[in-house]
Amino acid sequence: MSTLILYLPAQAGGDYAYALSSDGLNVDRHGHASAALLPAAGRAGQIVAVLPHQALSWHLVTLPQGLSLSSRRHQPKLRAVLEGLLEERLLDEPVHLHLALQPGARAGQPCWVAACDKPWLLQHLKALEAEGHSVGRIVPACAPSAQAQLWAMGSPESAWLLATGLGGRESLACLPLNTGHAEHTAPLATQALLQDLPPETPLLADPALAASAETLNHPVSLQTEAQRGLAAAAQAWDLAQFDLDLGGQSRALRRLLEGWQSFWRTPQWRAARWGAVLALLTQVIGLNAWAWKENRAIAAKQQQVRATLSSSFPQIPVIVDAPLQMQRELALLRQSSGALATDDLEPMLTAAAQALPAGQVAQSLDYQERKLRLQLANLPPEALEQARERLAGSGYRLDSEGSDWLLSAESRP
Repeated sequence: MSTLILYLPAQAGGDYAYALSSDGLNVDRHGHASAALLPAAGRAGQIVAVLPHQALSWHLVTLPQGLSLSSRRHQPKLRAVLEGLLEERLLDEPVHLHLALQPGARAGQPCWVAACDKPWLLQHLKALEAEGHSVGRIVPACAPSAQAQLWAMGSPESAWLLATGLGGRESLACLPLNTGHAEHTAPLATQALLQDLPPETPLLADPALAASAETLNHPVSLQTEAQRGLAAAAQAWDLAQFDLDLGGQSRALRRLLEGWQSFWRTPQWRAARWGAVLALLTQVIGLNAWAWKENRAIAAKQQQVRATLSSSFPQIPVIVDAPLQMQRELALLRQSSGALATDDLEPMLTAAAQALPAGQVAQSLDYQERKLRLQLANLPPEALEQARERLAGSGYRLDSEGSDWLLSAESRP
């Protein structure tokens, strides 16, 4: 599934920095274009809008206990609670701001809330929608994290240093980056920020800021704007919350596809993929071995039945259905010797006399189709179960049809 990642510019109507990826891991195409000239994400693709760090403010709050976060019906109440918690921290009226909770937020625990200008965001979404680009997710370019990380991003005229994991805490700091010559020392604020991070913390720098990043005495790796957008899209964040709905069921389907794509292609899931494949192969091999063993056991029993039939009735030339043929031969022997079968009338009368309670006499008897029907009256409900217990192991089955008992011989293979 292809992914089109868009950086939303500060001014509406400006060009969008974009990155197009077919696998979510590598950038296939990138550049800058207006909304009308952006490439398509593809039929089954998704569009991810990235909000620059300058457009977001971050606030740490503790949600009240008992507040429902998962129910869509309680979203207006949750939004009102956030507005009350942030009222004195925001520079603008809460009604003019779009708010979003961090993934996995829980009531009674601290969580981060992202805030941005709502009219600005809606203007961009409408402009993209008008050109056929429906945004499926909104993510921050950088979010608070407990992992120590540094970024140098922007242009030489407007360069920024971002850091997370200060002092091992979940945090995000942003300072202007000195873009002077390499021999210039970092400002005091920057030095204080770097002291809260381990010396080996990697610094991901825009290629245009590589010289300035090297003055910070941290291992520097180059990361383009397109690569940062790809990393931002891989976050669990989705700022499309509350009244900003980007598409119900289709959005849920996109998330499912994203999860499958992440599991199937990203390197961190490689061990899990191999484990799933090995587990599947083990199950298939085990089922085949079990089926082969069962088939061998069934074939051995069938061969034993055929051997018994051949030794008992050697006059049978061809064996087609050994149990049925043996049953027929036994019936012929019984008839020729005059012996009674279990479903003849006399043995069934004997069995009925054994089953009936003491002193009970049937009002009528009816013998048809190898079954004996006894019409009885004034029997207690437990009489049937007692009769079945007396017939247990005798080869007969006793059923009830209203006030009648129906006695039949049990079928045997």
